Amino acid sequence: MGGGLRAGVSLAYFRVLDRDGVFQVVLADSPEPILGVTVVEGLGVKVDPVTGKLEYSRPYGLAALSSHPPRRPA
Repeated sequence: MGGGLRAGVSLAYFRVLDRDGVFQVVLADSPEPILGVTVVEGLGVKVDPVTGKLEYSRPYGLAALSSHPPRRPA
């Protein structure tokens, strides 16, 4: 196994297409910027596997409604 990695955690504002939001980010050295799945899914966008371009995956604003699984009756 490899060694550990020390990294900071912060909040960052993202704007993708016409959607925006604040998400938790990890601050670490990387040869390229990495946009994680939390941001992509949180903004309701996805990567089209054929074109490689971003497109909408759902109506904007529904992430707040689906951020926690529904509770089951006791």
